[in-house]
Amino acid sequence: MLLNPFAAAGLRGPEYAELRAERSRLLSAVWRGGALEGINWTLDEGGCARVLGPGGSSFVSYTDGDPATALRQARHRSQSLAAAPARPAEREPVRAAYRTEATEPVSDIALDEQASLLAAYHARALAAHPAITGALVYYRHTHSTVDLVTSDGSELSWTRGDMTLQITVYAGDGGGRGVGSVSVGSAGDFAAVRGLEERIDQAAATAVELSRAPALESGTYDVVCDGPLAAIWAHETVGHLAEADHQLGDPDMVEAMKPGRQVGPAELTITDAAGPPTARGHVPFDDEGTPARNVTIIGKGVLETSRLHDRRTAAAFGESPTGNARALDFRHPPLPRLRTTCIEAGPDDLADMIGGIRGRGLLACGVLGGQTDRLGYVFMPATCRLVEDGEVKGLVRGATLSGDVLDSLGRVDAVGQEVWRGDTSASCGKQGQWPLPVSSWGPAIRLRGLRVETG
Repeated sequence: MLLNPFAAAGLRGPEYAELRAERSRLLSAVWRGGALEGINWTLDEGGCARVLGPGGSSFVSYTDGDPATALRQARHRSQSLAAAPARPAEREPVRAAYRTEATEPVSDIALDEQASLLAAYHARALAAHPAITGALVYYRHTHSTVDLVTSDGSELSWTRGDMTLQITVYAGDGGGRGVGSVSVGSAGDFAAVRGLEERIDQAAATAVELSRAPALESGTYDVVCDGPLAAIWAHETVGHLAEADHQLGDPDMVEAMKPGRQVGPAELTITDAAGPPTARGHVPFDDEGTPARNVTIIGKGVLETSRLHDRRTAAAFGESPTGNARALDFRHPPLPRLRTTCIEAGPDDLADMIGGIRGRGLLACGVLGGQTDRLGYVFMPATCRLVEDGEVKGLVRGATLSGDVLDSLGRVDAVGQEVWRGDTSASCGKQGQWPLPVSSWGPAIRLRGLRVETG
């Protein structure tokens, strides 16, 4: 970084600016159709400048340039926009450095060793059962070094890693197709992808069983979601609603998320936090240099801190930054984003949650996909088993869970005792910034009267 770059660019008075430099290495590899499809190594290096001032906000990124030029361009454009004034919320300057932790850093593992293990997983999935028709292995890891300086005195450096592995196994044909999967992730720790043989065998068995399972009848069900599914449900529903930019300029949304509103049972507490150093969603300082603080979104069923902020949204709402400003890389400005989102443990035993279903219900586990549009959501569990009068039956195909976010919070009537605290390959996307590493943790939960469609 330059010495006194902000003074050199003529920054003055109410203007705020930041400079970020980044260097990343990315490896992605795909096995499909019985063979290695390709391995790609990418080195990405560049930087960005952002200026907030009386004339608006401007962001400039570069790969072939220098910080001083980018900063001057960003300042000139912010002055010429004639937009609404942009300013960051106040905070104390921070000077710090950190790196993510790993037992076995993936950056230290030879590419041949990585490829050999993943090729063996692909071969094992294909050979697991005569009914298996295909397998896809998608592997990705990044290693990034970032330097950030701000005009109000913050200087930070960090080195972070991210690694994901998704193994999908297919069985049957179009008339009765089944899918099983293994999904793991880590903050760049290769140990997370070792020893997956039993999980691959189970994914193959699930795919075969699903290919022969009956289709679910659409209707209303009591649904017990396992920890991984419940955690993603929390992230995609109230987690995204709490991102402050989703509430800007929307008085109805602000009212719906008003602190003090009872939205769920007393057993339901949902937080968003920096997370431990080994988690994919570990964010001790955000990409504006704000120290992360733990935020309780819902505490004992009541909306508490219902907004997750970057510095701009915090200033707009007259609140304090929460350390949630995150950028995918130097090509993007920071936005309010989730980090490590967790449903806290409750008082209920899983067996009792299932046994408490009268009539028909479902035991839904894992996530194949889904989406939200702020107030509504749709999820496709990895597996669903029919529950009849508290007794778990066989697998059913095609279940899609849907509902209104705030309404479904009120449908939670049981929260499990054991919190699943793992990482998967699931990443977060917003405004073109994907895949952002996040962690989503939770215990099993039960929702009463949920609408379930056959996909």
